[in-house]
Amino acid sequence: MAIISKLLSFLCFLLIFNFITKSCAQPISVPYCENNSTYTTNSTYHQNLNTLLSNLTSNTETNNYGFYNLSYGQDTNKVYAIGLCRGDIKTDKCNSCLNNARINLTQLCPNDKGAIGWYDDEKCMLRYSDRLIFDHVETGPAYYVWNLNNANDSDQFNKDVINLLNSLKIKAASGDSYLKYAAASANGPRNQIIYGLAQCTPDLTLSECSFCLNESISVIPSCCNNRIGARIVRPSCNLRYETGFPFYEAIAYAPSPAPSTDAPTPPPLPLPTSQGISNKSRNALIPLLLLLSLYLCTR
Repeated sequence: MAIISKLLSFLCFLLIFNFITKSCAQPISVPYCENNSTYTTNSTYHQNLNTLLSNLTSNTETNNYGFYNLSYGQDTNKVYAIGLCRGDIKTDKCNSCLNNARINLTQLCPNDKGAIGWYDDEKCMLRYSDRLIFDHVETGPAYYVWNLNNANDSDQFNKDVINLLNSLKIKAASGDSYLKYAAASANGPRNQIIYGLAQCTPDLTLSECSFCLNESISVIPSCCNNRIGARIVRPSCNLRYETGFPFYEAIAYAPSPAPSTDAPTPPPLPLPTSQGISNKSRNALIPLLLLLSLYLCTR
């Protein structure tokens, strides 16, 4: 029996390793398929979707600092799409992420008129729908990922995290129609350094961006209290904090000259041991192994 048990454990390990290895070779994705409206293969909507996604990054006039929003088609066959890259991602990597995303997302959500996916450690987001999604704040669906390691001096640490994220919220929300992004660090207890990032789609107003980020900051005490790292991602905004290493680089898209020095290359992310899923607007499921591979394979 002991030999059989060991064999089963080894086979299980091979299965998980094979999955993660394949995931590392492909864009790491967290997809939500709307499932409430579908199209027929080779229909007008399908053709419009393919045309729109194929040209999303090729139209340089719409490349507003890593933000793309386009529509294509007429009436019920009209498709809307948003592509957003993190503010520290250069144009070539941004376009590569979005081009991989358009292939991956349509495969994961076949025949769904609406879908959204976050790719490659949230370096880019791709979203499309048969309804208007521009200039409108949406906080769901959302997903949360956190590290189960607890911080030292947790009360002070939690205050420092919230203070940092609130300051980033203000800076990101005050951005213009090209970029609503902020990243910075703050000192935590026992000489810890806390790194944080906040971003909204730049089609939002200041108040809409603040509202979206507030929704995420407000759930930290219930989902991620005392945790040394966490991410909360929504269609209209995302935020993240980590302790001990910078996960972002110098800003890539800046109306003024970029900083003269880049942040040091961060080490691999720690393996998370828990995660949460929130879906206020539609049913969705994120496989646990995708979240594990998300942390294992990034950078």
